[in-house]
Amino acid sequence: MGVALVAAACGDDDGPVAVTVASDGSSPTSPPGTQPATTARPPATQPPATVQPTSTTPTTGAATTSTPPPSDAPVCGTGAELLPSAGERARVILDTDFASDVDDVGALAVLHALADAGEVEIVAVMVSDGGDAPSHRAIDAVNTFYGRPDLPIGVVGGAAPQFPSTYATELASAFPNDIEDPPAAVDLYRELLAAEPDASLTIVSVGYLTNLDALLSSPPDEHSSMSGAQLVAAKVRRWVAMGGYYPDSADHPFDAEFNFAEDVTATLNAVAKWPTPAVFSGFEIGDVVLTGAVLQGQTSPENPVREAYRLFNGGEVHRSWDLTAVLAAVRGTADAFEVCTGRNLIGRGGSNRWQHGAGPHGYLRLVVPADDVATALDGLLIAPPGQ
Repeated sequence: MGVALVAAACGDDDGPVAVTVASDGSSPTSPPGTQPATTARPPATQPPATVQPTSTTPTTGAATTSTPPPSDAPVCGTGAELLPSAGERARVILDTDFASDVDDVGALAVLHALADAGEVEIVAVMVSDGGDAPSHRAIDAVNTFYGRPDLPIGVVGGAAPQFPSTYATELASAFPNDIEDPPAAVDLYRELLAAEPDASLTIVSVGYLTNLDALLSSPPDEHSSMSGAQLVAAKVRRWVAMGGYYPDSADHPFDAEFNFAEDVTATLNAVAKWPTPAVFSGFEIGDVVLTGAVLQGQTSPENPVREAYRLFNGGEVHRSWDLTAVLAAVRGTADAFEVCTGRNLIGRGGSNRWQHGAGPHGYLRLVVPADDVATALDGLLIAPPGQ
């Protein structure tokens, strides 16, 4: 089915560079709305909408440690630290803004197909979108279609970015689901992490970093005497995030990628304070990988994923930002990507630039034609449940 995606990462022998960049800023503004297949992560033809950043531990001022000037030379290759190694079966919590763009639905479908193939175990799904759309019920409808109706689902607590959805209400009303009162995402995170063996979980975020910021700053509770940051350090093996533009978001049409720009404070905090290895799948990866149109002709009307794509853009091809992040989180580089190491530096308005070299972070680069990755993803999108 195209590329057989297998694990890797890279690095060198230089010492790590410790940098914290914290600068307040707001993203450009844009009206929310339905995005066609050819737009960027909502939106590509208009700047992202401004929302009030929220965080339980907001970063203020500009705190920067002295560092050598960043290198312009990427340090890229393969390895065994940042992404799964061959044969590793990841256990994944998916954190998604399941409302504004249909690629979140596609990412969840790909994750279920990989689970059906025995390549991953889905532990839970968290919602980072704060709007009125019944995203938790739409997620439960997809989970139910794939035969996993009892997967835990958590929803963002407090203020969070929000956009209207073209598909969430319809999926919740037209397809079987039975979730009614989901817990707060941070509470569910803490409960699940506390029960896990050490270094056993992969967190894949394909939306805003609101939940992850709140998790890091959460205090001890009935689930664990550890703080949120301590729990993450102990229980999470890696974080894979769809967010940013690499190596420098100055090349993005609006200087900052959507997921990073919509809750700037959370982005600053989560990226700077995350205590485990982290890999970022940037806008530029999914922007050239076009998938989804096969759903209309090769799956049944009973498939909520097919219906979500139809409602979003008439079932045409769509960019695969979130799908590619899920794929790399489960299959690693698999001869389709390489990983460039260093550190992700977050700046004003959720912008980012890369400091190349040794470091705790990596970003993906395509090393095969985008169509090869699209073929692999489309094959997963149309795989029948249980296959």
